[in-house]
Amino acid sequence: MVEIYLFVNPLDELCLLSEKRFLEAIEKENNKVYLKLIPVLNPLIIQHYLIDNNYPTNDLTHRNQLVETIYSACLDVKAAQLQGNKMGRKFLFHLQDLVGKKKMAYSEELVDTILTKINADKETFKLDRQSKLIKDFFKIDQQVANEMGVNRFAKAVIFNYDSTRNFGVLIDAFSSSDLIKQLLKSEDTHSCRAKILKY
Repeated sequence: MVEIYLFVNPLDELCLLSEKRFLEAIEKENNKVYLKLIPVLNPLIIQHYLIDNNYPTNDLTHRNQLVETIYSACLDVKAAQLQGNKMGRKFLFHLQDLVGKKKMAYSEELVDTILTKINADKETFKLDRQSKLIKDFFKIDQQVANEMGVNRFAKAVIFNYDSTRNFGVLIDAFSSSDLIKQLLKSEDTHSCRAKILKY
């Protein structure tokens, strides 16, 4: 069995591409592979995101607006995930496509449109979205990201329980398909070049 934790920006097109790459790799596997899509947000990740995208790092208004928008989208994703992983994934993909790829403005109206499109239970979503439980789940996700050393969007940690490794491997989600395939194989792969996390 393989577990993949993929840490993403819920409003980013590149993260959407990385998610699709992992899903394609998983479809070709005979082993059971569980993919967990985790929206993340913390000051270090935002700092790297601003630098990586050539945004000014000293514009506090822009930074605060960005943090607020991504935080809201993260909570939306968590609320959608409560209706099942498949529903959560559909919601995330549509959100990233419309905001990240098609450059539509993130808003409650856009979220409502996506919920309609994917046939989600809107009333349940609204109740869940306002609950303390969603914020608690979000905090747990951030703790997991911190423990795994995630400091940028689109990072993945792969635990392959069918190999002789007893630790997870942290890689960039845009790593080569060959590296991803290698880490999903049953046999041990000490030759791969990736940061290793031991638990």
